[in-house]
Amino acid sequence: MGHILHRLRFGALGGCLAGLLALTGCSGAPAVGALTTTADTATTAQATTGFIAPGTPDLLTDEQQQLPPIEHPTVADLAVVGPLGDRSLGNPNAPVTVIEYASLTCPYCSKFHRDMFEGVKKAYIDTGKVHWILREFPIGHTSGAAWIVNRCAPEKDYFKLYDTFMRNQAEWVSLEVRPDVIAQVASKAGLDRKSFDACWQNPETDKALRWVKARARQLGVSGTPTFFIGTTKVRAVPTVAEFSELVDAELRQPGSSLQIAIARQLVPKPAL
Repeated sequence: MGHILHRLRFGALGGCLAGLLALTGCSGAPAVGALTTTADTATTAQATTGFIAPGTPDLLTDEQQQLPPIEHPTVADLAVVGPLGDRSLGNPNAPVTVIEYASLTCPYCSKFHRDMFEGVKKAYIDTGKVHWILREFPIGHTSGAAWIVNRCAPEKDYFKLYDTFMRNQAEWVSLEVRPDVIAQVASKAGLDRKSFDACWQNPETDKALRWVKARARQLGVSGTPTFFIGTTKVRAVPTVAEFSELVDAELRQPGSSLQIAIARQLVPKPAL
C-alpha cells in the first residue's frame, strides 16, 4: 500500500482543491448556470500511468489511444458501455437519458450534487422521465483512488457511497492519497475496512476506469461536471430550472435542448 502514498504535484487536482477552498472558505460558491467545470489538465500523464501508481500498464491498445475525437456524439456513441458497466438511476426505457461525467474531487460536481441533484431526481428520475447514468472521470490520483473504492461497493450501494464522498469532500480530498482517511469516509456508507483493503488498489478496476475516461475524452469531455442531456453536451453546473428547461425540450423533441443550452451559455461557443 505504501507505494501509492506519494505526493502529487499541484496540477489538475491542485486546481480542483483551490476551487474547493473557494467553495467552503473565502469566496463562496462558483457561478451557476455558466461554464463552470474543473479542467482536466493532467490527462496525458494519467493516461500513461494510471490512477493507482506510476507504471501501471495501460488497458488501451495503441489503436484505441489514437482514436479520433467524436465531434458530435450520437445516441449510439454515448450508449457505449465500459468494462465495468454503467451505474444508473431510474427507468432504462425513459424517454430522455442524461449522462453525468464527474470527478469525486471536483468542487463543482459536489455543488451540483448537494444543491441541485435532489430536485432534478424528484422531478425527472423518480417520475420515469429521465434515465440518469453516472460515469467516472477521475482528475488526479486521489479521485482515481476514491473512484476505485466507489466501485468496490455493492451495486446497490454505489450511489450511497458516491453521495458520502461528495458531501464530505473537505474530510478526504488532498494533494496526497490518504487511504486511511478515504476508508474512514467510505465507512460512513457501510464499506468496512476489510472490503476496502481487499479492493481499493485493484489494477483491473484501475484499467477499466481509465478506459471510461479515455472514451469520455473521445466524446469531448475535458472537465467536470459534463452532462449529456440527450446528445446535448453541457459543461456547466445547471440550476434545477435550467435542467428542467433542457429536459423538457428533449421530451418535446430530441435534440431541441441544444439551442437552449447555447442561449443560456451552458455550452462553449461555437457549439456547432
